[in-house]
Amino acid sequence: MLRALAVPLLASIATAQGPSSPQTRPEATNHRETSSLADVERFLDQCVKLEHGDRLAISVAGKSHEGRPLLLIKASLGDDDDTDRLRALIIGNIHAGEVEGKETLQMLAREIASGDHEDLLRAFDLWLLPIYNVDGNEKTKAGNRRRQNGPTVVGQRANAQGFDLNRDFVKAEAPETRALMALFSSFDPHLFMDLHTTNGSHHGYHLTYAPCLSPNYDRGLARLSRRVLDDVTTRMKRDHDFFVFDYGNFSTRDWDGSRAPESPAKVRGWWTYDSRPRYGINYYGLRNRIAILSEAYSYCDFPTRIAATRAFVLTTLRTLAQRADAVRDACAAADSQPMVPGAKLWFGYDTTFGDPERLEVLVGEVERLELPDDGGTRLQRKGDGRPEKMPVVRSFRARQQHVLPAAWAVQGPSHDTRELLQRHGIEFEAIAEPRRVAVQQFLVTKKRKPKRPYQGHQELVLDGAWQPAAFVQLPLGTLIVSSQQRLAMLAAQLLEPLSDDGLSNWNFFEEQTSDVYPVVRVIE
Repeated sequence: MLRALAVPLLASIATAQGPSSPQTRPEATNHRETSSLADVERFLDQCVKLEHGDRLAISVAGKSHEGRPLLLIKASLGDDDDTDRLRALIIGNIHAGEVEGKETLQMLAREIASGDHEDLLRAFDLWLLPIYNVDGNEKTKAGNRRRQNGPTVVGQRANAQGFDLNRDFVKAEAPETRALMALFSSFDPHLFMDLHTTNGSHHGYHLTYAPCLSPNYDRGLARLSRRVLDDVTTRMKRDHDFFVFDYGNFSTRDWDGSRAPESPAKVRGWWTYDSRPRYGINYYGLRNRIAILSEAYSYCDFPTRIAATRAFVLTTLRTLAQRADAVRDACAAADSQPMVPGAKLWFGYDTTFGDPERLEVLVGEVERLELPDDGGTRLQRKGDGRPEKMPVVRSFRARQQHVLPAAWAVQGPSHDTRELLQRHGIEFEAIAEPRRVAVQQFLVTKKRKPKRPYQGHQELVLDGAWQPAAFVQLPLGTLIVSSQQRLAMLAAQLLEPLSDDGLSNWNFFEEQTSDVYPVVRVIE
């Protein structure tokens, strides 16, 4: 009954707030359409005129490839002297056909401007970016995400450069990515949320989620993220009657059973996606903060997806607000760990799936709906699914690890490399004169590249081995990247030759890589 009431209640929220309350494009069209950039601009112009509109500050975070503005909403009580609040940044529409995040963030802005959510504003300063992939959002057509259960016309997945923006967080070639990284650096959110829509397997959930999945994620933050998401899962069912679970798909896959010999070589179960930092949530976790992916279920109808996403965002924020001290302590501990005298940080690579957990998963069904306007079909969630116990693989582990060196030395750095390290917030110094130091060099034995390009690159994979330490003379201009810095683990991810997803993979060091990799480990 609660779930049946949720959609009409949310659909009429603007009416309940009064005749002057603006409507989102879906609300104004009975959820047949989604918002354009012009719709969002008009909507926000009206929001700031509401009774508490001064709680919203609208700015432009940057420009897209085609020059469109990335509209950013800061929501706060205006007490800039209170630095004890948590900070959260939430984005929607990174894939522009996945539209409920964009609509949810507009609704939250309206609710705040109407006086709602004061409890959250006492706990958080919020930044909301409704349309991250703004060029893709404007390239609408009926064929985009054809099986998604409404609306019929949405934007495209890629940005105007043809990049999937959720694969760009290491190479940072898109202006949208660079604008987002500038936000990361400028106010350093404790929480980053990325709102998506998923299709894939037919499950029984309204929404699935994931924390940072990198095996190099700080363990304290990883444990805290899991506790928060477990709590959110319970509250979503109890308070909103929405079923949520870890993101994944049903699949039968090879699994390295070396840590559990009794397990079969192939496991049929529920498998998560990827651990590499090219994905925004995995990337942001390596900045020693909490990052959460939200994936509304594509086969729920459009109003339900908006309602589930809104409930998930609010429930996550309230759960974190109740753990504010733990959040601050975990972030501070992760930041300080690289600077602890004598501390050893281990960097993992050669990553594979973690051990399966035997958990209950909702196996769902869908039904086909015929679209009379264009003769197509879409899929609709049917019922709440049936619970089935099965292996759930929702983590990753590194098969190999090594201790971080005192520093890395980047020899002959290009302008692009220097600029990219700065964008990532990595601290370095360029030596003003040649310096003789003890280093380890990586001897390259093999280079591998796929035949087809991916995201504008042919990814490079290096084979080889680190050589025994020896003294070398580093030339003028070499960049020294100390491991005694807050983002030491991110620096390792970017610079190590065997990294699962680093700058070398994206060809940044390819011209300088002959038999020896140009980044060396400084021993002392």
